[in-house]
Amino acid sequence: MNNPPDPHGPTYRLPTPPPPDPTGWYELRRRARATLWPPQDAAWAGLFAAAVVAAGVYGIWFQATLPGRLPSSSDWKAVAAVLARDTRPGDAVALAPPWAERAREILPERLPTRPEASLPVLAYPSYAEGAEDLAGIRRVWLLSLPDAPGGTGRIAAELQARSGAAEGPLRIGQLTLTRFDLRSPLLPLWSLADLLPAARIQGPAVVAREIREVGFLPRDCVVARFAGPHPGTAVVRLPPAPLGVALRGHVGLAGDVSGTGASASVRVMVDGVELGRVEAAASAPAWRTVQIDTSRLPPARHEVALEVVPSGPLPRGVCLDLVALP
Repeated sequence: MNNPPDPHGPTYRLPTPPPPDPTGWYELRRRARATLWPPQDAAWAGLFAAAVVAAGVYGIWFQATLPGRLPSSSDWKAVAAVLARDTRPGDAVALAPPWAERAREILPERLPTRPEASLPVLAYPSYAEGAEDLAGIRRVWLLSLPDAPGGTGRIAAELQARSGAAEGPLRIGQLTLTRFDLRSPLLPLWSLADLLPAARIQGPAVVAREIREVGFLPRDCVVARFAGPHPGTAVVRLPPAPLGVALRGHVGLAGDVSGTGASASVRVMVDGVELGRVEAAASAPAWRTVQIDTSRLPPARHEVALEVVPSGPLPRGVCLDLVALP
């Protein structure tokens, strides 16, 4: 039997109030929401002050702990001893982070067992495929500061991607040493630096192999330095040498030339015929590339010359790099 409907309408019961929060978290959230929204100047000033205090505390902690995360003189000397023992021609050392330039003071410039072979020290921001040629290098020893900012991660991953095998890392104090064997090393027939001792220099320039800053990066190149605000043309004439499929080179203005308007034009001559030209200027990319197809030339020795025409004062000179690709 159905009950008749209540003439006064349905009956509602209020829900039971929640029990009090013993932690006070709900009340704290309510007060924080009321304080921060709508935004008030006093609230945001307090948050900004708290952020400044936190950043200051982190900076003090970072500075206080940094000496313990940097390598000591003994660590550098131990790494130098390992490299002097295990490196061979075709090896190079890459620094991570790139600002760890103290390695240039400690590491051997040449292999103790092969004094005629140098041990290049590289400090590039990227070693990805196509970023750097790494001409003449078969193995790269990555010298990293794992506890320093930028000491691990990306550079090791980029070298790993270009390598067929890797060995390490070997921990030496606050340094680590990892060897990467490049999968497809670029082994030129010859390089400008190799043939420079037998080259003939014509014109008002001093030409030598040096490490110079080009675009804020250290480059191991042949530097042509000129004197005076209006220098003349210099020619670097190499001895006859075989050519492969191409000549590949780079040109850059050494030092900080921003805002000077300086520039230089470099012409690549083969047997007296200009086959390529590259312009380097303060307003252009720092490290300009030129590649010349030589695959159609007869398979004989050819005379290669670089003609450097500077414009404007170049106190640090022009940085040159050229290799013959097999």
